[in-house]
Amino acid sequence: MTLAYIVTEGQFDQEILEKLLPKPLLQETAIIAAGGKYAAQSLASTILPIKQLPVALVIDGDTQDEHRIREQADLLNQLLYQSSPGIPFRVFIAVPALEVIFLEYPSVIEKIAERSFSDIELQLAKSNPRQFLSNILGEPPTFIHKILTNLTEENLHNLQQHPLIKGLMSFLPETAPI
Repeated sequence: MTLAYIVTEGQFDQEILEKLLPKPLLQETAIIAAGGKYAAQSLASTILPIKQLPVALVIDGDTQDEHRIREQADLLNQLLYQSSPGIPFRVFIAVPALEVIFLEYPSVIEKIAERSFSDIELQLAKSNPRQFLSNILGEPPTFIHKILTNLTEENLHNLQQHPLIKGLMSFLPETAPI
């Protein structure tokens, strides 16, 4: 039974979240790939009044500029608030993109790429994680599948400590009916 929704921009984001979120949480949560940022915003604002179930909107910030990220968050919160008849929702913005999660624990990527990366390389990678991962592991969906199929339980546990994943994990149980 679906008790909450996660709306993402695309299929790769959906696959990443399906792998990183705990299985019991996924049994009661539908993750939907909307087909772009604006489609995700629109879908999230439609689900709230129609399904009347909690919604987590997960989008890429496409920038590291804190001011622009805050503006995006404010705008999206206003949009969803206007659509929500008192149903819980939360906006999660990956800075700059969801794939940055994999760079928080570089050992995961280093194992797959069969090389280590300097601190400078990793700092640069965080500014455009998708491009970095494409350069070293192949274009999407190749690099996404390489990463997801090579994750160990320890890797999963470490990646679940990322603030975005932890935020989703805490929001979704909060929304469950008592």
